[in-house]
Amino acid sequence: MTILIGLAPGQKDDAALHLGGMLARSTGEDVIVLAVVPAPWPPDPYQADKEYLAHLEGRADKALTRARTYLGTTIPSVECLLLQAESVAAGLLHVMEERQVSSVALGSSSTGLLGRVMLGGVAGRILHATDLPIVVAPRDFHEGRATRISRVSVAFGRADHDGGLVARAAAAAQHLSAPLRVVCFAVRPMAEYVGAMEPSSEQLVVDEWLQRLEDDIATALATAGRRSGPADGPTTTATRVETVLGQGGSWAEALHDVAWSDGDLLVVGTSHGPLSRFFLGSHAAKIVRNSPVPVMLLPRGHEGGLTQQEDAHG
Repeated sequence: MTILIGLAPGQKDDAALHLGGMLARSTGEDVIVLAVVPAPWPPDPYQADKEYLAHLEGRADKALTRARTYLGTTIPSVECLLLQAESVAAGLLHVMEERQVSSVALGSSSTGLLGRVMLGGVAGRILHATDLPIVVAPRDFHEGRATRISRVSVAFGRADHDGGLVARAAAAAQHLSAPLRVVCFAVRPMAEYVGAMEPSSEQLVVDEWLQRLEDDIATALATAGRRSGPADGPTTTATRVETVLGQGGSWAEALHDVAWSDGDLLVVGTSHGPLSRFFLGSHAAKIVRNSPVPVMLLPRGHEGGLTQQEDAHG
């Protein structure tokens, strides 16, 4: 299988390249680095756009050369492709159809905050068209001290207890040779603004809610272990999985309340909406936007890739 990295030659942000390299070093898979330039449409017999297209292709060639230099010393097989297509998303989807791609690494939108994940139009288009894992790096992402994925955290909420998300996250962690961690988020607005109950009583509610989630998590992990079977070798579910809770008055505070390290990867579940293969619930969307680490988007209830209700985290 192959990891597909989508480059944005016009941007200085090499986040997708750094992320794709970490994924490939973790799995041992080959890498395809793709740069897409616009195909002229309608065809122009006078070639009025010839110089402009040549400029774009030259810029893409430089980006691919830089990518090969960066990845060549640590990734055994790197293929760099320059493709003409009607859009970047169309070019990526074409390669995904033609090749055996296991996951796609992309960068965040340039309109997002530095160090946070923002899904752009390319990511949205691909997510609507495939069930493969899409991994999005925070804007201006760098590996830091980590060269591989060192831990996989799955964001777990009430909507995930029967959607197979933990099982898929466990499979992804095994594929990446990384331990699995389950993270839950409790967002509690400040009491003076919302007239909430006493803090001690509110904490009891949160503790009870977390206990129910831990029961769901244990069931999901047991199911994942039975699905893997002895022939698949040791799995992440063979040992006790750490469960952590992030709390705060906002989603940003709740995400910040969890300890993150270089090499962390956060898995967030998606669902099929009424008109689309991709539906990100309001809570999941807030988790993605506030994530300080790369996010892997995995469909619930689907077994493809690595190996209809709204998200209700918190």
